[in-house]
Amino acid sequence: MSYPRLWLPAVLSLTPLLAQPSVDQILEKYTQALGGRAACEKVTSRTMQGTVEIPDDNASGTAQVYAAAPERYRLTLNIPEYGGVIETVLDGENGWQKNPDSGVHAMSRTDLAIARRDYQFYREIRLKELFPKMEAAPEAKVNGRPVNVIAATPASGPPEKLYFDAETGLLVKRDFERVTLEDGIVQYEVFYRDYRDVDGVKLPSVIEQHSPDSTTIFKFSEIKNNAAIEDGAFAKPAK
Repeated sequence: MSYPRLWLPAVLSLTPLLAQPSVDQILEKYTQALGGRAACEKVTSRTMQGTVEIPDDNASGTAQVYAAAPERYRLTLNIPEYGGVIETVLDGENGWQKNPDSGVHAMSRTDLAIARRDYQFYREIRLKELFPKMEAAPEAKVNGRPVNVIAATPASGPPEKLYFDAETGLLVKRDFERVTLEDGIVQYEVFYRDYRDVDGVKLPSVIEQHSPDSTTIFKFSEIKNNAAIEDGAFAKPAK
């Protein structure tokens, strides 16, 4: 069982073409759309409560996130149709995963490197550090809206594509691949929707992840910044 883990054609015109934004311009617009670097850096912890849905399996449950700077993260899902609790935990240089079938196990070196990049608390304003090679890609559309695209390559691991709404500047989609023992190379699309202002920082309240054989939808009804979180929240999951 798997667990939830265009160039327009050139035409003759007397009107000069608008220059495509550079990587720095796209990222700066994104930072400002989020609320600005200072507002983001004022937040050192976050809790999120909501639901998870897996329509293909007619499954649903609760979702809870604890996160703290710089690299501490815990996602706890309780999905009855999957046998109960599924967890992903990152505590700096250590990470674990838990599911009802195989219990608790430490992340592999590859999975840990990916988790430290994905769950970096200030990921949104540190993209250039996390992806040393970034290039502006051809413009495209997501859900009918123009987007600016960045091809982002980390120091190790496969590249990603990041799609930013051309008008708002917010990240609306990511494309990436992951390697699993069960399925080999798996392509993922992740969509970010319904951004909300939480203490001056805009955060997506709906995150929808697509792979070839599954769709997982997170809907967060409660998001709190600078919430008090006990250190034990990032401990290795209980068996």
